[in-house]
Amino acid sequence: MRVYCETNKGLMRENNEDNYIVEESGEVSLYAVADGMGGHKAGEIASSIAIDTIRECFKSNGEKGDFKAPSFIMESINAANSKIREAALNKEEFSGMGTTITMAVVDLELKTAYIGNVGDSRAYIIKDDKITQITEDHTYVHELVKDGKITLEEAKHHPKRNVITRAVGTEEHVHVDIFEIELFDNDVILLCTDGLTTHLTDDRILSTIREYGCSESVQKLIKFANDNGGTDNITIIIVDNIVRGEDYDR
Repeated sequence: MRVYCETNKGLMRENNEDNYIVEESGEVSLYAVADGMGGHKAGEIASSIAIDTIRECFKSNGEKGDFKAPSFIMESINAANSKIREAALNKEEFSGMGTTITMAVVDLELKTAYIGNVGDSRAYIIKDDKITQITEDHTYVHELVKDGKITLEEAKHHPKRNVITRAVGTEEHVHVDIFEIELFDNDVILLCTDGLTTHLTDDRILSTIREYGCSESVQKLIKFANDNGGTDNITIIIVDNIVRGEDYDR
């Protein structure tokens, strides 16, 4: 497997409230993106706490020898939720802060990826030249679309399109979506914050990866998102389940 990742402040934000993890350990690897929210720099604090907590949980779970990805996803996000809430209670300026989390736990032995999601950061799978969104956006506008109150086209320009309905750290209990997908040779997993998907369609993301390959696409996608406005922080992780020869660079 090959992994390519980068985070970018974008053009409009004063600081970068995104964070990410790349942790590879034997047959099990962890990848995650987090998009923080809150007052001045509070979002940055929330996403940092979440990422640090999840990383610590991954390392400690890996030492137990009976690692189970779905349980890890639930336990690590719940631990992050508690730590963010504790920090928010201790400092008034952190009150109400929270973060999205989208993670992929890849088990090479089982040839399976376990996806955990809270918020509107996304996970995609690219296979056979098709891109499919695995996660479901936890947003007010997505709920309107599901209920048939607005169309997908109307959702793109809705004034509340960035209002999320679920986040880590904002409530005592957090509900986590977990997905299990079988991995095949040459599948590609893409994790990203909404700074990418606000400005680029799924088709544009796919065509970029097809044209430039995984190794160059992270920087290209960030450039294209910034060219289209760059209104938010952008974080991307591309995990390429490559099985081709070393001389082939996807």
